[in-house]
Amino acid sequence: MFVREARLQNLRSRRTLGVGLGPGLTILVGPNGAGKTTVLEALALVLVGIPLRATAIRDLITRGQDHLRVELDLERAGSIITAAAAYSRGGERRLTADGAVLDDNERWRGLLPVRTFVPDDLRLIKGSPKRRREYLDTLATRREPGYARDLGQYEEALTQRNALLRSSRVAADSPQFTPWEAILAQAGIQICRWRAATLSAFIESFQQTHAALTGDAPDTLHLSYRTNIADLDEEAYRDRLAEMRTADRQRTYTHLGPHRDDLRLVRDGLDVRDCASQGEQRAALLTLVLAEWRYQCENDRCPLLLLDDVMSELDETRRRALVGYVSQNGQVVVTTTDLRYFTDDELHKATVVELVAEE
Repeated sequence: MFVREARLQNLRSRRTLGVGLGPGLTILVGPNGAGKTTVLEALALVLVGIPLRATAIRDLITRGQDHLRVELDLERAGSIITAAAAYSRGGERRLTADGAVLDDNERWRGLLPVRTFVPDDLRLIKGSPKRRREYLDTLATRREPGYARDLGQYEEALTQRNALLRSSRVAADSPQFTPWEAILAQAGIQICRWRAATLSAFIESFQQTHAALTGDAPDTLHLSYRTNIADLDEEAYRDRLAEMRTADRQRTYTHLGPHRDDLRLVRDGLDVRDCASQGEQRAALLTLVLAEWRYQCENDRCPLLLLDDVMSELDETRRRALVGYVSQNGQVVVTTTDLRYFTDDELHKATVVELVAEE
């Protein structure tokens, strides 16, 4: 499945815009304010249901208008499905497929997943460990059918134990803790095993992507999985939870477990989050996004890949490497202000869409 055409109304600075896209590489070119990123925003709103950048959907509505609407023509095996999303400033949402109302975006997430690179969004690198855990959880869920079930059980047990910790009516030695701690230990150990196994399977795609983009040795950039239960089996984990009830009560939350895990990027022995320049952090983020995209292409279905202003971040050698890398699979949409970032041969093979600012 791929997006053949996108039509939008009242999205950011564009009152109306229609764009045809190719099944392979599409290059959106135009000056700042022409609507290049707005097209990517439209694709993300329909297929994922969240903005491309960290902002409220109501803030995407054109000033002076009370709603936005996006329609996408999706082609699959020669047939066209029209997916649409409309949002109002008051918070109302309407999602449809060929006019039939949908409850959410799950249908599109399954049929045409989306991966995005936005150069000024470094939250995956610089943000809290929660975002990196979610990244790893996404990979693990695709690889291990039982992962989502165990993660759900763990999160429910964690919520219940934390509630007991905060209750002044429940003593630290109360037997009410026991069943929840048993679930935490059983599910928590399994979650950590699956995360480690997923990372082991993913690391080859990650390091090959890094080598392809940079020309560096594959092992110069590592992914490091960190957990505070690495040395515990299920019984020891359960015992430690019981021992830590008093300390956890003072903290008002459970300190031990995979909900505290982190995934760190390490380059030449140094943590990219703390010791790399912003340009190096962006390069690491691009590697993460492309490696996940490649991993899913090889193991499931190829996501729609959205790359916003990525070419200006790269030197000539890495531009050629990037275009060659993403031209091998699936639908890719790249924005740029300058076609000179591409060779004549690359432009000949791609679908090039020129956008101009709306008067």
